[in-house]
This record gives sequence, C-alpha cells and structure tokens, in this order.
Amino acid sequence: MSVTTIKVESAVRDRLAAVARARGTTMAALLDAESRRLQSEVQWAAIEESYTRLQREDPAGWQEYLAELREWETGTREPDTAAAAEWPEYNS
Repeated sequence: MSVTTIKVESAVRDRLAAVARARGTTMAALLDAESRRLQSEVQWAAIEESYTRLQREDPAGWQEYLAELREWETGTREPDTAAAAEWPEYNS
C-alpha cells in the first residue's frame, strides 16, 4: 500500500480529526469510507441520469425496460433450466 500527503486547510483537517475521533476511527479510515461513499453517489447519479435520458430519448425503449423489470418482479419468465442443470445441488 502506498501513501501520500494532501494539503488541506487546518480547519478542514480539524473537522476531519473531530469526526474521526467521534467515530472511533482514524482520519485515513474516515477519508477512505467517505471517498467510497462519494464515488458511489457519483456512480448512482450517472445511472439515474441514464434512466432519465432513456425515458426522454427513447420512450419505447424505456417501456420495454419497465416491462422486463415487471417480468422479473412477478416471476413470469420461464425457469432457467440451464442454471438448474448446472447447479443441481440447489434444486432441492
């Protein structure tokens, strides 16, 4: 694992230290967790934007997508017999 140094204002460092201390963790662990959370937020925002774009630019495609979701949710698709054959230990 490599490490690096980042420059932040003292007030930012102090806030991070206080939060880390309150959570009983280190600033490094706090920054790791929060950076992962922020990355996830960005990824989900991109997914939501893709859904919005699909609705706007391809309404028929959006309806097909929703119909497929309904099929999965209601279980109207035929059983996946190939999967059952591949993993017989889960068939009982």
